[in-house]
Amino acid sequence: MLRTISDFNYVNEFKKFITGQYLTKGLRITVGAILPALVLYHFNWLSVGIALPLGALMVSLTDSPGPIHHRRNGMLVSNVLNFTIAIIIGYIRNYPWLLAIELTALSFFLSFIGIYGNRANSIGLIAIIVMVLNIDVHHIQERVISDALFILGGGVWYMLLSLLLYSLRPYRLIQQALGECIFLTASYLKTKSKLYKADANDDDVYKELLPLQISIHNQQEQLRELLFKARGFTRESTARGRTLMMMFIDSVDLFEQVMTSQQNYKALHHYFKDGKIMEPFRQLILEVANELEKIGLVIQSGFPSRNEERLDAFINETEQEFVAYRNSHLNPDTLEGFISLRHILNSIKDISERIKRLHTYTAYSSEAGNAVKQEIDVKQFVSRQDFDVKLLAENFSLQSNIFRHSLRISICMLAGYTIGQFLPFGHSYWILLTIVTILKPAYSISKKRNIERLSGTVAGAALGFILLYFVHNNTILFGFMVLSMVIGYSFLQIQYSISVAAITIYVLFSFHFMHPADFKSLATDRVIDTAIGSVISFTAAFFFLPKWEQEQVHEYIHKLMEANLQYFSAVAQAFYDVAPEIVVYKMARKDTYVALANLSDAFQRLLSEPRNKISQPELLHHLVVSNHMLSSHIATLGTYSRSLALRYHSDAFKPVANSIALQMQLGIALSQHNGSGIADATGKGFSRIRDIIQGLLAQRISELTEGAGNSNVRKTLSGFKTITDQFELIYTITIDINNVLRKMKVHPDKR
Repeated sequence: MLRTISDFNYVNEFKKFITGQYLTKGLRITVGAILPALVLYHFNWLSVGIALPLGALMVSLTDSPGPIHHRRNGMLVSNVLNFTIAIIIGYIRNYPWLLAIELTALSFFLSFIGIYGNRANSIGLIAIIVMVLNIDVHHIQERVISDALFILGGGVWYMLLSLLLYSLRPYRLIQQALGECIFLTASYLKTKSKLYKADANDDDVYKELLPLQISIHNQQEQLRELLFKARGFTRESTARGRTLMMMFIDSVDLFEQVMTSQQNYKALHHYFKDGKIMEPFRQLILEVANELEKIGLVIQSGFPSRNEERLDAFINETEQEFVAYRNSHLNPDTLEGFISLRHILNSIKDISERIKRLHTYTAYSSEAGNAVKQEIDVKQFVSRQDFDVKLLAENFSLQSNIFRHSLRISICMLAGYTIGQFLPFGHSYWILLTIVTILKPAYSISKKRNIERLSGTVAGAALGFILLYFVHNNTILFGFMVLSMVIGYSFLQIQYSISVAAITIYVLFSFHFMHPADFKSLATDRVIDTAIGSVISFTAAFFFLPKWEQEQVHEYIHKLMEANLQYFSAVAQAFYDVAPEIVVYKMARKDTYVALANLSDAFQRLLSEPRNKISQPELLHHLVVSNHMLSSHIATLGTYSRSLALRYHSDAFKPVANSIALQMQLGIALSQHNGSGIADATGKGFSRIRDIIQGLLAQRISELTEGAGNSNVRKTLSGFKTITDQFELIYTITIDINNVLRKMKVHPDKR
């Protein structure tokens, strides 16, 4: 009897966090900033050298995951830039008009360098924050050089600390990112198991799957950066390095296998209305997800795992239930449903075998490492950012979103600075900090950050006030300050409101130790300044040169339509011709997943924009969900191309593939609002393969009538029917996508 399995485990969630990359980063940032402060405090130099821990904190925020030479170079640039900015602002901060000009110009430039990627964007953002923190005219003018040197010294200290930690555990970040990728795959599988419930709402389930797919894509891109861009890593001589490479390759293939269980769930529920066989399959999928989570945990922790063979027992038990149910319910009306269930079970078995391999890899033995395949040129799977000056000129236009964002930032910083000059508060530069941390290129992200920062600031100020009011022991308060810092920087990427609340507490406690009597007015000032900065940011995001997602979404659609055709062609060819090289298939798969993630992400952002700026969201949602289903069915066909194509190779599949390709070409044309040049296929290419299937079905029904069990006809029918079903579903979904595109074409420019 299958045990009921929970799809959420609080203990596992806690283990994920404490072994994951986010807590590690929070601890690294905290140690990097707190240690210099403690040393300065011990020698009573803290008031003089406060810029030292500040410099460490600033550079730590640019230390994003990536190849170590990228991290090192990024921190070097950040140190030089922060030092230069501190000197420039230090000497002009007593001249408000000159400072206003510099603030505006530097804000634009430091935002504009974001065209060179996320790392450059974070370096520019931190430089703006350093600029803001140095505009306070209460600073002593004679200490400009010394403060800049302290900032530089703190940054160099953190860089050396980060490089040292990397040299001690060079594979740690890769293990954590890989574990996170497997966790997300497990979450995807758990969510997908809901489709096996009788009362499942497919639309709701796909709404949950879309953001998970975006997260998986982002995590895979991070891993490609860590593995494929690291100098010499692809030629790594250690067993651990080779094994991690193999783990990543298998994790990408595993996600594809998770998608290959895609079936026509409405048809399955129609075939098996009593639900007695669907629930065991759902429970089995949950057990597979739980097993994946266990592997993710041991990969993050770095310890070898042990295959307890519990999953094998679940599979055997489910198979026994399936066979027993089939023996009592198999008839001509349910035959096709049982064929689909059998292939779902086979897909789960394939996933189980890959899970066993991952268990083996966690031992990091030389045998496992030697299994790494070198036939794929990994350089093809990563995008490279060239620091070409021409890119600046190409984006120096209102057509560029980053140019608009840079203008928006510079104008808002000028407005915030001007307003701050008329306020009686002593810490009005928090207005500028709020602006620079909230305002993002996309309106939806700015809106979300606005709400989270304001709510987090209020919550943090309230909690900080309560602690300072009731706790008078400085040792305990210092402990709370360190804890709030760890929480703040650990949650920075995963829960921004919690991060803001914790950082607010940390800032209040820091000022309390320097100015014990001033914490009440400090908390009030921070909330008021945050509110002012939020209002400025929200107003600018809405009214000043906004770039609405509706204006960009058709470009994402077009790229996805093209990627779909390339992916399908790479898969379908194996059934009637020579299969393309594996690198062609994997590149097409990657391009499709990237394009789908980009469209899904744009759709999620679009939903947060003002209603009057959104055109036909229901159609766009239908399009995103349909493309998600399409990629899943192509992935399923891709798996069959490796396991079944040779056995069921037939010229009858060529006209089938051509019919689908023609529909996809029509979709590409429709995505550009021009479908008139391509004939609409009618599906005649399926006639021959359908005749083959009908003939095999008639023979099999005749065998069942005569009481025959296993036979060659059963096996042949199962193979041809399974492959053809996927072609049929791909064709149907493609037509559905084209119908949606036609409707969207009616009012393509509606705003």
